[in-house]
Amino acid sequence: MRSSFKLKSLVLCTILATSSLVLAQTASQIDDFTKAAKFDDVSEIRDLLKAGVSPNAIDPKGNPMLIVAIRDKSMKVIDFLLANPAINPNLANKSGETPLMLASIDGELPVVKTLVLDKKVDVNKTGWTPLHYACSTGKLEVAQFLVTHGAKVNALSPSETTPLMMAVSSGNDQLIKFLLDNGADLKMRNHEGFTAIDVAELFSKDDIRDGLKSRWEKLYKQPYPGGPKKTPT
Repeated sequence: MRSSFKLKSLVLCTILATSSLVLAQTASQIDDFTKAAKFDDVSEIRDLLKAGVSPNAIDPKGNPMLIVAIRDKSMKVIDFLLANPAINPNLANKSGETPLMLASIDGELPVVKTLVLDKKVDVNKTGWTPLHYACSTGKLEVAQFLVTHGAKVNALSPSETTPLMMAVSSGNDQLIKFLLDNGADLKMRNHEGFTAIDVAELFSKDDIRDGLKSRWEKLYKQPYPGGPKKTPT
């Protein structure tokens, strides 16, 4: 019985010690961590982690430090944090954006690969997806990687926007062709009733609009009916 009591006491002390490290994070330490993440200062972050600061610490604006590093392209800090076993690669900011989404929108393919291949981050997050983000800025290589690793080409955002619509708004012809060749559906409409063709019209992408209309006619054997059109419920 004494052995059992000693074991329980040891476990409790370990939990309390761990908790105290987490609670020991001060506003000053968070400020130092934020600056180090912005300016790619691995040495400072290493010291902060040794002092008990969590690698998953949040800055005053609600951004996990990994996201801060990705936004500021602090590659050494990104690699250092991702190598930490305690890092949470899915931790989102206040807007629901994840590290994979922000690496995708910036076209940071090496970071995207590490998150997907090494950290096993799901490429099909509910709502706005990493593929939506990559397509919004025309990041072809990132989009190709995501689709190859299971990203849904016709994923719907909360506004029922598709990656194809985002690609059209970015104006990247090669990306648009890639999505279409991999199953992107021209008939899909967002919550306002717009298709990708209508999006091209809205963004004055005349060449893209005409090309998509031509593809529509070849696929469906009829002229594009126009939009917006609400889908019957």
